[in-house]
Amino acid sequence: MSKKLPSPIFTLKCDKYTTYCLKFYSNSEILYAGTQSGEILVWNLESNRLKNEIKASLVCIMTLELLIKQNQLVSQDKVGEIKCWQIDGIELKLHHTLSTQIIGFCKIALYKTNMLLCKGEKSIMNCYSTDSYDKITDFNPCQDDNLGDLMIIKSIGDFIFCGYEANIIVVWQEDHIVNQCSFPELDCLMAMDVDQNVTKGICAGSSNVINTFNITDGNLSLHKNIKITNPGVNILQLRPDDKIVAAACWDLTVRLFSWKTMKLLAVLDSHSPGVLSVAYSELSVTFWKAKYLLAVANKDNKITLWDIYNGKDKD
Repeated sequence: MSKKLPSPIFTLKCDKYTTYCLKFYSNSEILYAGTQSGEILVWNLESNRLKNEIKASLVCIMTLELLIKQNQLVSQDKVGEIKCWQIDGIELKLHHTLSTQIIGFCKIALYKTNMLLCKGEKSIMNCYSTDSYDKITDFNPCQDDNLGDLMIIKSIGDFIFCGYEANIIVVWQEDHIVNQCSFPELDCLMAMDVDQNVTKGICAGSSNVINTFNITDGNLSLHKNIKITNPGVNILQLRPDDKIVAAACWDLTVRLFSWKTMKLLAVLDSHSPGVLSVAYSELSVTFWKAKYLLAVANKDNKITLWDIYNGKDKD
């Protein structure tokens, strides 16, 4: 890593809006931003200009996902309302609204190509069709209240990883549980990600510990404990090539680690009020000539763009 402190390559100023979540469009030239006041902002990354703003909710947009087959953007707000938006250039047209009436921290996740997973009552996870929008089934770990609230869901292939308030990850394969693993050092599990080959995962919470774990046929085993200077990690995001993992921390920084060694590569600290979201582009962003562009949403109504460890640096 260069000794020079990394700097963002550009800052998108959202003025009156505080961005809470981010999602790159599949061609990576559009960046969607969900705001705390309920808007979806559409940024063009060729002109670096805000091209549209859509009032999507009266409350915070908690997460955004893409349904590639349907060319739809899915938004989820803090009162459990999920909306599917048809994408037409920079326009978004409301296609369907699904009211789950479940309030919680847990964000939706896409499962395979035609299903959507979201928090149900207590520790239960619900599964909906993205074709009919009907509820297909639920995933009930049947462990009373020992798990606490469902905090985060990650789906890769046939596997679903569910992280719970009690610092336990439950692994489902299709419709049955194959394993569960406890991570007591985390205090309250809040963030998790898994690599594309389903060989290793990472999780963190309100403590100053980040855990990595090995995955073998769905079975989890602790790999490493990484201690950070200050407690609290609210987001973990692996880059699409599984080489870098970004951790959005409560101490107002984003830490970048090597996924292979978990060596700390860089600390991005241009976020004095705090970090609310991070997202990597799936493809290269032509205008910036960046293979994987990192976007960071800050509490100061700004989105910083970073081109770092893209072959121009020494990984």
